[in-house]
Amino acid sequence: MSKIHNECPTKSREAMLYRSALAAAAKKAGLNAVKFEEKGIPYEEVYRSSSQELAQETAARFRAKMEDPQDLRQWGAQMTPELGREAFGMEVTECTEDCFAMDMHFCPHLKGWQDLGLSDEMCAKLCDLAMAGDFAMAEAMGYTLDNPLRLANGDCACRVIYRRKKEAEGKAEE
Repeated sequence: MSKIHNECPTKSREAMLYRSALAAAAKKAGLNAVKFEEKGIPYEEVYRSSSQELAQETAARFRAKMEDPQDLRQWGAQMTPELGREAFGMEVTECTEDCFAMDMHFCPHLKGWQDLGLSDEMCAKLCDLAMAGDFAMAEAMGYTLDNPLRLANGDCACRVIYRRKKEAEGKAEE
């Protein structure tokens, strides 16, 4: 019996279509991962690096739209367009200049993997590989990212917390 709860109803036709498109893409990635595992072909590093590369492109696109990329309120506006809020069941829990946090109560990617009948363990593994992109996007923007809760781990939501890196942290590393 699965410990994963990944349901969040929506009446928005656009959100349902968006969810379906994301789930279909996730199914393809998930099925590829399963097939690679069956053949004993390592795929994790390729999946992770692809996620990271795509995320860096997204970060550059978001950055170009932001007046002040260090203001996480602007980051939050980029991360939570109306369609995305509805599709992922997003709940913004903090939105300040220094921190943007949200809970997502539905994950279309996870739904795609679940529809394939993948185990909770495989769903969690694929989530980890996909989240590598989110961490890379945060890094490209000069933020830190915490992800203390994940739907794929059986948590009540996927919680992401972006914080602006402190000046002192950057100087201490030099």
